[in-house]
Amino acid sequence: MCDKIDFAWPVTSENALVYQYFQSEVARLRNILAECRIVIFGAGIRGCCLLHILEQNGFHKIVFCDNNPEKQGHLIHDYDICSLSDALSYRGRQVFLVSPENSGSMRDQLTDAKLEEGRDWFSFDLSVYDAYVAEYERTVSDHLLVMGDCAFSHIALTDEVSDSLGDMIKTSFGAEHCKVLAVHGLGQQAHYHILRALLDRGERPAMLLLLVMEALTPKAHLMPRTQHPTLIRRLVDATEQPRAEFSAYAELAAERFRRFQVESFASFKKTEDDTSEKLYMQMNYLFRIKEETEGVVYLKKTIRLLNEHGIPIVLYVPPVNYMQGERFFGGDFKARYHENFTKLYGFLDREGLDYRVADASFLLTADEFAAANTIDETSNYAGRSKLLHFLHESEAIRAVMG
Repeated sequence: MCDKIDFAWPVTSENALVYQYFQSEVARLRNILAECRIVIFGAGIRGCCLLHILEQNGFHKIVFCDNNPEKQGHLIHDYDICSLSDALSYRGRQVFLVSPENSGSMRDQLTDAKLEEGRDWFSFDLSVYDAYVAEYERTVSDHLLVMGDCAFSHIALTDEVSDSLGDMIKTSFGAEHCKVLAVHGLGQQAHYHILRALLDRGERPAMLLLLVMEALTPKAHLMPRTQHPTLIRRLVDATEQPRAEFSAYAELAAERFRRFQVESFASFKKTEDDTSEKLYMQMNYLFRIKEETEGVVYLKKTIRLLNEHGIPIVLYVPPVNYMQGERFFGGDFKARYHENFTKLYGFLDREGLDYRVADASFLLTADEFAAANTIDETSNYAGRSKLLHFLHESEAIRAVMG
């Protein structure tokens, strides 16, 4: 018999809105959950986050259920993953918690099994897209526009303060003077089309603060989780007279999402040398940047578009857990990491593009990330507070915003 694989995602952070919602729902359902076996339907990232919150609240009688046969019979940490039919054969009292985004098919399965929503199962499907679209449509003038990914939207699962860096920026600069458009993994081509749609409808931000890093990696446009086809389609539909290129990109995102090609942590088998985590850092920070990469091409187009409109742009380089990088790759990690940015700035400078840089690469210590072994740019509240101060004091931003 083969060893069981632990399919637990290395989740140390979550979207602030999702985290707040999960906490409130677990508190609301506490009495029901205390009397039942809990079945988390969906053994993915959201399911792992929900597990963490359930454990925080003292719940441990838990199993996972997933439609993927490759996960069935294996584990999330020490919790079994079973099929829906196996879960339904359980004779005791149980309650299903549906965790993933876009979980319509799971809801249909539970309904077809004659289970009643609000009694036998509850949906934890909060769409962060609603908040993104509302922010996109919100009218703001002469403002700081912030665009990026989880660096602006996520918090650490251990945080007591659940304000994301994006929330903190809006509070600090004033919501009437700031718009934050951030969702995990969104690529540079998406940012370009969204920005152009804002400009087409007459918005004139005083400055764009644009996160750059993972969106520039060669594999970014291949990953289903970076496509967000539902969000892109909703933004196109919310745009009066969208450009043909924006509509075409919505179709492209949907097609890429259907073609599952590459995903981070494709191999879940645990190894003593942290192979998956090391591979993730190598793919995201030590890749060989190429000028023809889609992210670089659309970063150039974005800067050129803003230059044509006379709008300053600051490229925000988020913190990297260089201590973890040095553990994996040795003492020259920092130098190798900066090689790509030297090349990137060379690509931009050769075309005479005007931009500034706010580089926070090595600002945080290990204990200021979402976890000490974090392999991405997400930070805890102490780290986010330091980053907010950094942004306020950044010469690149002060030169524009004052």
